[in-house]
Amino acid sequence: MVKLNAQDASFLVLEAPGAPMHIGFLLTFKLPPGAPADYMQKLHTKLMRFAVDVAPFNLRLKQAQGWAKMQPEWEVDNAIDLDYHLRHEALPWPGGERELGLAISRLHSFPLERSRPLWECTLIEGLQPRRFAMYVKIHHALADGVGLMNQLTQALAESPRGASLPPWSAPVATARPEKATQASDDDWRSFFEGLLDDLGKPRSQRKASAAVPKGPRSILNGNTTGRRRFATQRLELARIKAVAQAADATVNDVVLAVCSGALRAYLQDVDRVPRDSLVVSVPVALPRESGQTIGNAVATVHAPLATHIADPKKRLLAIRDGMREAKDEFKRLPASLSRAISSLGMLAMSMIPKRETPDPESAAFSNLTISNVPGPKQRLYLQGAEMDGMYPVSVLTGDHRLNITILGYHEGLHFGFTACPDTLPRVQKLALQLPLALRELERAVSVRKARK
Repeated sequence: MVKLNAQDASFLVLEAPGAPMHIGFLLTFKLPPGAPADYMQKLHTKLMRFAVDVAPFNLRLKQAQGWAKMQPEWEVDNAIDLDYHLRHEALPWPGGERELGLAISRLHSFPLERSRPLWECTLIEGLQPRRFAMYVKIHHALADGVGLMNQLTQALAESPRGASLPPWSAPVATARPEKATQASDDDWRSFFEGLLDDLGKPRSQRKASAAVPKGPRSILNGNTTGRRRFATQRLELARIKAVAQAADATVNDVVLAVCSGALRAYLQDVDRVPRDSLVVSVPVALPRESGQTIGNAVATVHAPLATHIADPKKRLLAIRDGMREAKDEFKRLPASLSRAISSLGMLAMSMIPKRETPDPESAAFSNLTISNVPGPKQRLYLQGAEMDGMYPVSVLTGDHRLNITILGYHEGLHFGFTACPDTLPRVQKLALQLPLALRELERAVSVRKARK
């Protein structure tokens, strides 16, 4: 038996019909040269032969009664029906990116069945030209994005002839955990004194900080349904690095600036750009506890996206400076305090009254989440098929209607946009704005498009 910590358990508590709490990855592959017509059927049959014997895939929630429900536990399931968890389907013609996006949107909308281990994997054939996809989803109580990404990449091979396994059968080599600093009584006292002091100020004088976010109300905040719409985009990492170098910024600063520029254009088209800057929640990986191989190890910092600034170069520099301040503030907090604050923040966000129409006079905790997950630099393979894309599919928390998660793989940055289509329209248009926003930044800092 493994007891869930407070952060992991919060994802179970927060789950509701309008807020499924699972994350996932969309992996796309090129069919091997000379692959026969029945390649996908043979792949499915082969993967079905592997036992489900690796955490977190072999864990399920222990059925509890009464007060025991207040402290949920994982237990090993030795009789997992792999035929239920591993699915196989095909895209309708013509099998393009639109059809794939709609398929992932549908699959990501369904909550996981709590009487079974909380994960599913779907093989998707018919992706053109000569490609297929794998979609893996798992409950956020079992894994965060970094943990699931590590599980998936360690299951894949580094050459076409290398041995690869499905993630539910691949042991994860865990690095020696870093020693996580613990919060003292003085740390807690200082945090709450600062929080109360900030909340006692007029809204205009409050600071959007790592611990105490505030942002304007916009169409990005409000009620959600359980339906999800997923869109993707890919940008060349070399172009992002070139802009970062020219602006004395980090790759993550430029990623945020690209998202900010795309959001400005999107909001100008579908609603309006708020007078004040949007505030973004940025997850940050924490040191894992000794022996921790499942669950979450993440905190959150908050920073302005400078969406109220029209000039792209000034917008990037404002984001750079805001993130430096947020990260400096975050570094002063012990890991245990950061983890606790993030859990409390999630619970607070879940209690925000949700309105059909945004109230411009009411501040949001933050307007959206943007997460940048470091991924593998080398090419990876599944049973001889080369992976050419790895896109995160994320979760909507609190009153957020949009999540943007980015993963670096090989020479590209892979953007996954997860939104509620019933309350946030046409998220695909936002994805299409990313290349335009990057080109705008390149011109602003005098960077030519990088050549391969």
